[in-house]
Amino acid sequence: MDLKTYVENQYSKSTAGNYMNAIKRYLLTLGDKAETANYTDVLHYVGLLREQNLHPKTLRNNLFAIKIYYRYLVSIDKRKDHPCQFLYLKDQINRAIQVETLYQKETLENLFEQWQSKNPSNQNRDKIIISLLIYQALTVLEIVQLKTTDINLENGTIKIKGTGKNKNRILSLKPKQIMLFHNYLKTDYKIYYKKQKPRKRPDFFLLSEEGLQIWQGGINRMINGDKNKMEKLTPIKIRQSVIAHLLKENNDVRIVQEFAGHKRTASTEEYKQTGLEELKSAIDKLHPLQ
Repeated sequence: MDLKTYVENQYSKSTAGNYMNAIKRYLLTLGDKAETANYTDVLHYVGLLREQNLHPKTLRNNLFAIKIYYRYLVSIDKRKDHPCQFLYLKDQINRAIQVETLYQKETLENLFEQWQSKNPSNQNRDKIIISLLIYQALTVLEIVQLKTTDINLENGTIKIKGTGKNKNRILSLKPKQIMLFHNYLKTDYKIYYKKQKPRKRPDFFLLSEEGLQIWQGGINRMINGDKNKMEKLTPIKIRQSVIAHLLKENNDVRIVQEFAGHKRTASTEEYKQTGLEELKSAIDKLHPLQ
């Protein structure tokens, strides 16, 4: 089995392609020495990548690809050892919330109120997706995994299933959402559901026109369509904006933590922005060019 086949057998086509490209760059740099390289050689290569100011995640992906290469050599008995099996990078990924780039409440409200789907038959479904982003701050994964059994219109709530050690949480729906959900379930959902093949699939709440579970990437595409980079609204930043605005209004970290489904209080506290906003406001007032 050649290296390309080995990688493609373990990963999706696009992921395998990315790993193969990283391996090719590594082989090109080390040349004949690659096959017999030791820990120090790999470390030196990582140092060369660092000099290019690559993102920490890119560095880790490159190292992972190199590890795949040596796992392959071990599997075909070209090496007895794996030179970098226990090499891990500690480069920190900056996950801080960029307050100055968050969306204003008016921007998010307008997104919902003015929403028009490209296909009018999907208007109810698409508007539900928008509403779950801007009113409940759900992640795209939470949205696509919603089941019909998670919707309780009588109580006006939805249940979000937790992952790992995260608990399930119950969130309230706004009155306009309840009517929207009701209309969708009574009409559009039934049409989508009849197209399901086979019928053994779980009853996902939001379905595609083919009766299938909607996919995460489709939500971002639905929101932005052909918008240019400056006009695009990303689902993750919508969620961050909603949580930040709620924390500013409520100022109770525990309540917002429960709302957002954060496992740790520290995750919620990252959204605190009052001090930063006051500082920015003060700077703006004192700016000599204004």
